[in-house]
Amino acid sequence: MIDFFGTTQGFMTLGALIGAGSFALGSASRSIHKLGVLVRPGQTNRNARSLAMRTMLALDDYVGAAYAAVHDRPEFNPMDQEEFAFHLPEPVLILPDDADWQLFGADLGEEILWFSNRVSNHENALESLDLSKPAHDGFFERRIEGYARLAARAMDLIARISSEFDLTLPEKPDYYRQAEGLAKILHGLDKATANKLQPATGNAATNVTPLFPKSV
Repeated sequence: MIDFFGTTQGFMTLGALIGAGSFALGSASRSIHKLGVLVRPGQTNRNARSLAMRTMLALDDYVGAAYAAVHDRPEFNPMDQEEFAFHLPEPVLILPDDADWQLFGADLGEEILWFSNRVSNHENALESLDLSKPAHDGFFERRIEGYARLAARAMDLIARISSEFDLTLPEKPDYYRQAEGLAKILHGLDKATANKLQPATGNAATNVTPLFPKSV
């Protein structure tokens, strides 16, 4: 047998066997690669769905905390009206750590990141107010409006994630109507803003002498 492979014919046969083996290994490698490609999308979908559920729960927790914050009235120190305290802690957004938001697609993933930035901007803006100014520099009104609008936006994101991944949050008590409560608060804020912008009408008294006489 060894003598056969030492001949020219045997050498050619050995080369053919090596070539066939290489082709078989290459084909097997390509098949395994294709199998991996077929498996990865399923794993990606599972990862995206898991991240979607955790994100919805995190956003829902923030909505609950923000909803409570807009209804939390401060208690003032009778000896110092500049000193006050709320009964509840400030809302904190805790999104999943090290999340790959690209699993949601570029558009939705960016919306999540922007929302996180909006929360930080609101917190920083409140910190920048001078509470020693009259009416506490509008701190309480801005706090209520900011948390109400953030909660409403978070609810919109929850609805969008729920629709795209066919997920549903656990049921809440019938009397816990966050959406209606936030809509009422925002409507009141918008109405108050419109009234402030509306020019004053009527025959208000003035001490300015008219430049032109009124026609009779």
